[in-house]
Formats: sequence, C-alpha cells, structure tokens
Amino acid sequence: MFEHLGETALRLVEQYGYLALAVFTFLEASMLFPLLPSEVVVPGAAALLVAGPVTFALFAAAVVVGTTVGSLFAYHVFGERGRSALSSRGGSLRVSEERIERATGWFRRWGEHSVLWGRLLPVLRSVVSIPAGLAGMARWKFTLYSAVGALAFAAVVAAAVETGLNLLGLG
Repeated sequence: MFEHLGETALRLVEQYGYLALAVFTFLEASMLFPLLPSEVVVPGAAALLVAGPVTFALFAAAVVVGTTVGSLFAYHVFGERGRSALSSRGGSLRVSEERIERATGWFRRWGEHSVLWGRLLPVLRSVVSIPAGLAGMARWKFTLYSAVGALAFAAVVAAAVETGLNLLGLG
C-alpha cells in the first residue's frame, strides 16, 4: 500500500512546489503522518526546486515553516494532554508511565538544545517534540530551536543535493 509513497510525494512537490513541501514537512513533524520520513522527500524536493539563491531561500522557508508549525502542533498536543493521551490506563495511544518518564528523563538529560540538534537527525527530528511538550519546555524557546534546526536541516540537504548533482554533471 505504501510502496509508492515517495514517488507520489515527489510528484506532488513537482506539481505544487513549495506548498507541497511545507505540507509534507508539517505532516511529518506534527506526527499526523510520520510514515514517510523527510530523508526520502526533502532531498528529492531540493533537486526539483533549488536552482539558485532565490529558490534556495524559498525551499528553506518551506521546510522551516512546515517543520516549525508541525512541531508546535505535536508540542501542544503532548504538552497539554500528553500524559492523558499517552497513558496506558485509558489513553488513546497506550504508552506506559515508565516510557513516558523515560522520554521526559531523556529530554531533561540532553537538555532543551536537543530540540535544535534533534532536527538534524533521522527519527529524532519528529519525535523530539513529544518529550519537549511533556517536559514543559518554554514555547518561545521550542519555536526558536525548532526553526533554527529546521533551517540548518534544509541548508545541509540543499547543499548536499546541489554538490551531488554538480559532481554528477547534472547541476
């Protein structure tokens, strides 16, 4: 059922451009549709959309907006109703209290800056919003760290794709 998901996502980026990229990154970061990680779509989107400084800025803006808004969604869901939504005693997601405490402890151990560098790492990019919300990280700081981390991710991906295309003689 999901075997052509990456191709479909890239066709949508090809058709709708930066808007599709922003929607995709929102869906991943919000945990509403985490089935297609950004490592699959964002590099392809960079190859399709980035052709110079202006398109690079638009690409980065789409990734930052989508990721930041999606992250804020997950942060609020897990910050405001996190324990009740995750609780194994009747919560809709049924996660044990021990796992919730472990996630919160992980976040406290690595600190709030883990939101920033976490945006650069596969899997952690999306899920870091959950312990940040559970731990009650300040919203302004969470937003800032998420946006800066998303910008760094977009820049690294776009630069790597451009370098790769140039090395292959396709750039």
